[in-house]
Amino acid sequence: MALSVLLVTIVFLLSVSEVISECPPSSGIYLMHDGNCYTNGSYFTDSSIRPTPLECVLPGATLEDGEWIGPYGTVPCDGGHIQNIQCTNGSGANLSVHINPANGFLGVPGDGWYKCCLPTNCSDPNTNIIFVNIFRYAQIESFTVADLPSDMTVYPQKYKLNCVKTGFHQYHITMSIGSTSLASYYHCNDINHPYLCPGTVLVSSTYTVRYTVTITWDGMTVSSGSISQSTTGDQMYQCWPVDNPNGNVNRICTLTIKVPATALSSLTEVSKTATTITVSWTALDSSDADGYVVNVTSDTDTMQTVQVEGSSNNTITLNGLRGGTTYSITVKAYQQLLGPASTISVQTLPVINSINWTLVSSITQLNNTQYRIDCLTTTDINPSTDVYWLVNGVMKSNSMYTSIDVLTYNNTLLVYPDPLGVSVNVTCIAMIGGVNYSQSVILHAPSGPPNNVRGFILSANSIKVNWTNSSETNGYVIEYTTGGVTRNVVSTSENEILLTDLSPMSTYTISVYSYINLPSVNSTVTVLRFDVPSPVTSLSVSNVLTTSITVNWTIPSNDNYVTYYTISYTPSCPQLSSVNETVSVAPHQSTTTYSYTLMGLYSGMNYTITVRAGNVLGGSELSMNTVQTKAIIPSGWPSSIQVLPVNSTANIFTWNKVNCSQRNGLITGYTVIISNSSITYNLTSTERYQYIILNDLVFGTEYNISVAAVNSVGRGPFSDPIVVEIGIVLFTSSVHQSSSSTLTTRAMSISFTSTGYCSITCTSVCTATPAVSVIPSTSDASDSVIALSVLVGILCGLLTVSVIVHIYCFIRKKSSCINKQAKADDDISMQACGPYAIHKTKQSEENEGVYDECQTSPDDVYEHMSQ
Repeated sequence: MALSVLLVTIVFLLSVSEVISECPPSSGIYLMHDGNCYTNGSYFTDSSIRPTPLECVLPGATLEDGEWIGPYGTVPCDGGHIQNIQCTNGSGANLSVHINPANGFLGVPGDGWYKCCLPTNCSDPNTNIIFVNIFRYAQIESFTVADLPSDMTVYPQKYKLNCVKTGFHQYHITMSIGSTSLASYYHCNDINHPYLCPGTVLVSSTYTVRYTVTITWDGMTVSSGSISQSTTGDQMYQCWPVDNPNGNVNRICTLTIKVPATALSSLTEVSKTATTITVSWTALDSSDADGYVVNVTSDTDTMQTVQVEGSSNNTITLNGLRGGTTYSITVKAYQQLLGPASTISVQTLPVINSINWTLVSSITQLNNTQYRIDCLTTTDINPSTDVYWLVNGVMKSNSMYTSIDVLTYNNTLLVYPDPLGVSVNVTCIAMIGGVNYSQSVILHAPSGPPNNVRGFILSANSIKVNWTNSSETNGYVIEYTTGGVTRNVVSTSENEILLTDLSPMSTYTISVYSYINLPSVNSTVTVLRFDVPSPVTSLSVSNVLTTSITVNWTIPSNDNYVTYYTISYTPSCPQLSSVNETVSVAPHQSTTTYSYTLMGLYSGMNYTITVRAGNVLGGSELSMNTVQTKAIIPSGWPSSIQVLPVNSTANIFTWNKVNCSQRNGLITGYTVIISNSSITYNLTSTERYQYIILNDLVFGTEYNISVAAVNSVGRGPFSDPIVVEIGIVLFTSSVHQSSSSTLTTRAMSISFTSTGYCSITCTSVCTATPAVSVIPSTSDASDSVIALSVLVGILCGLLTVSVIVHIYCFIRKKSSCINKQAKADDDISMQACGPYAIHKTKQSEENEGVYDECQTSPDDVYEHMSQ
C-alpha cells in the first residue's frame, strides 16, 4: 500500500535517530548507516543514502524473502528503483536501500516511512520489522512532552513541548493547539542565520534543532506567555515545519496529552466529626482516570491537598480539620493532567455545639437565684480534661457532664448573681488538637434599679405600687417587709403591682428590683405608713390681702400617704358660717411644703384656719392658726337709729353696730352728722358707745341726722339721714328700712310723744344708695313689706291727729314758741355723753365736711355759729 500521506501522528513519544552504542548488536533487527547502528524509527535524509546505503540487518539469520516497503510500494531489489530508491541484497539477512546519484534525489511520492522485513516478507506474521523515515528537505524528528507533573497536588500544572527538526537548513516551524498558534518562527536558516530562530542545536551536521514551548494549565485554559486557549478533555498539539520555503510542503506532527474530559459526579459528604470529613464520588474507568486529587480550602486558604492514586479509589477521609468550620472540598480526576473540578461545601461539627442558660430557681430569690449553664461539646474530646469555664474571667474546672448521644457531651455549670447588678459572662472552652474553641453566654443585669417607686393605699389592707423604668428590663421583683420581720417577694412584668392582705396600721418598706436575666444592682426603696397621715406642721399664712390669704404648711414625712388636704376657715362674725375646702393632691409629693390660697374672704375679718391631711383611711389631727384679712373701710352703716328723750332739754341718739360682715375691720368709732339749713355738726365717738345725747336743739327746727362707722382704714358710708323737727315734746325716732336686690329707697319715720303740750308726728322719705349692698332672702323682704304697710297706716292716722293738735297748740303758744325759738337761735346748749365731741362747720353743697375729733363732757355747751 502506498504511503503517500505526509501527516504522521505521534501518540506519545517518537523514536529519534539514535545511534546504538553496541554496533552491531548481537540480536534483533537494526539499521546501520555509514558504520553506525540505529534503532527503529530513525530519520534519514535522501541525500544521506545517496550513495551510502542504509542497511537493514538481522543478526544470525538467513535471508529468505525479505523486503523494503515504502510510501510508493515495494522497493525493487532487481536493479530497478521506485522514486529513485532501490534495494540491494547483502550477505546473510541483510537488505539495504540507497539512491543512485545518477538518478537524482528521492521523488516526492517516495518521501515518508519505510519498513524493512527480515528474513521473510512483510506478510509473514513471524517476520521481524523495523521502521525508518526517509525524507526530502526538512522533517520533524520528534514531538514530545517533557516535565509532566508527577505530583498532581501542585496547581496550576506546568510542562514543556519539545519539537525537534532535522534535515534541510532552511524552513519555517510552528507549534499550536487547535487553531491557536503557541509559537511560530519564519525564515529559519541554520547555516547563515542561526540566531533568527531560538532553537537549541542538537546535531549540527544534520541540522537537528529543538524548539521548546512552556505550557501552563489551570484546569480550564492552556497558556504560553501571553497566549491562552480554553480547552476541555485531551489536549492535542501540532508541530510542523515548512521544509522547503520554495516548495511549501508541511509535515504535521501531532501530540496528544490525556486529560479527563468531565467533572466527577455524585460528590457527596459521607460523614463528619469536629475534625474530619469523609467524602465520596463516582469512580471513573481506568481509561478515563489514573487517580484523583482532593483539595480542601477554608475561605481563601488551602488547608490540604491529597492525591488519591487509582481510578477505583473514590472515597477519602480528610483529617486535621477545625471544628465548626466550613470547608470547600474540590475533587478532580487526573490522567497526564488534572481534569475539571467537582466541589461541595461541608462544615465540620462544632467542638462546642451550643451554650445556653436556664433559670433554675425563682428570680424572686434575688442574689440566691440559681442559673444553669449548659455547654454541648463533641465527644472527640475528654470533658474532664479538655473542657473548662471562665466566669467573668475567673477559671473554673468542669466537673459536671453527661453523654447525650454518641456525638455530644453536655457540660454543666451553676452560677449565682453575686453581687447583684453585675452581668455574668460565662465562657465554655474546649481544647482539641492543640486548638482552643470557645463559646460564651452573658446573663445581663440592668444598669440600674427602677425610679420613683411609690405606694398608693387603696383600702384598709391593699396597696398599689408603681415605678418608672430606668433601663431595659424584662420584669421586676418587689420585696416588701413590715416590722423588719415579715418578708414577701413577688414578681411582675408590668410597672405596677397590687399588694393585698396587708396589716393595717403598719409601716411597710417596699423595695423594687428590675431584671433582664439577673436582678438589678440595688433596689429603689420607699417606706409607706399604712395609716392615716400625721398632722401637717408649721402652719402659717402669707400674702394676706383684703379678700384672700395664702395658707402654708409643711407636709407630713415621706412615709405618710396623703391624697387630700381639708382646709377649714371660720370667720369671727357669728352670722357667718365656717367653710371647708378640700384639695386633692398626688401622693408622694417631691416638695416638703404646700400652699393653698383662700379666696372670697371678708376684709378685716378674723379667721380661724385649720388644715387636716387625709387619705382613704381617714384624716389626720387638725393643725390650727388664726389670721385677720387686710382691712378696708366699712362697707355697711349702723342700723336701728333712734332718738329718745332724756329730759326737757336733752335727747339721746342711738344706733346698732354695723353688721359684722360689713365692718371690714375693727370698728374704732362713729361719725354723726347733725345738720339743719344753716349749720352742720360733726360728732365722733369710740366704738364702745353707740349713742349720743343732744342738748338744747332748737325748737321747731328740722334736723338731718346720719351716722357712719369708722375703722383703722377710714370712715364707711353714712346711713340714710333721718329728718327730725324739734318740738317742745320729747320724741322717739325709729328708722324702718326695706331693701331688696332692686330697691334703693329707704323709708324713715320719726314719732314724737307729747309731754303735756302737744304731739307731733312727721314722716320723711329719702333716697340713699348703700355702700355695700346686702341682699336679703325672699322671706325677709316679704315680711318687711307687710310690716312697712302696717306702719305706714298707723303713721298716717297719727299724722292726722297730730296736725290738728299742732294747730291748736300753735295758736295758744305762738308767742311763747317764738321767744324760745329766738333764744335758741342765739344759743343752743347740747348735752353730750362721755367722750363725744361736737364740731361746728359750715354746711357744704354736698352736705359733707372735714371733721376733727375731740372729747367733751355731757355738760358742754356748743356754740352756735351762724352762716
